[in-house]
Amino acid sequence: MEQRLQKSRPYAFDFDGVIARYDGFQGKEVANEPIPEVVLAIRQLKLLGHTIIIHSTRGNVFLRTYLTAHDIPFDYINENPNKMGDNPHKPIAYVYVDDRAICYNGQSADELVQQVLQFTPHWKK
Repeated sequence: MEQRLQKSRPYAFDFDGVIARYDGFQGKEVANEPIPEVVLAIRQLKLLGHTIIIHSTRGNVFLRTYLTAHDIPFDYINENPNKMGDNPHKPIAYVYVDDRAICYNGQSADELVQQVLQFTPHWKK
């Protein structure tokens, strides 16, 4: 791992399907085991001095309990009090890691529509 970066950045990680294995909703208090490679990446980013934000539609108490039980470092859950926008429901981050995202990188409207319509989360493949 490289030495500590000059500038600390906030990175937001989704919970279901990214931090915790996911195979469909089974209840708001049910979560599978952590995905080791993602947990390792979070730990490495934290060691480099970055801010870790966990974002999810799950409740903060549930997430805090899960993360603590599995020794997953985090700074904030569903917020970034250091940077606030007009909508407090989306934490501001430099990068969002999510299993249900399509990266817009300049593709045409037709290409984007096809990506959206053909999208399948990795856990369904």
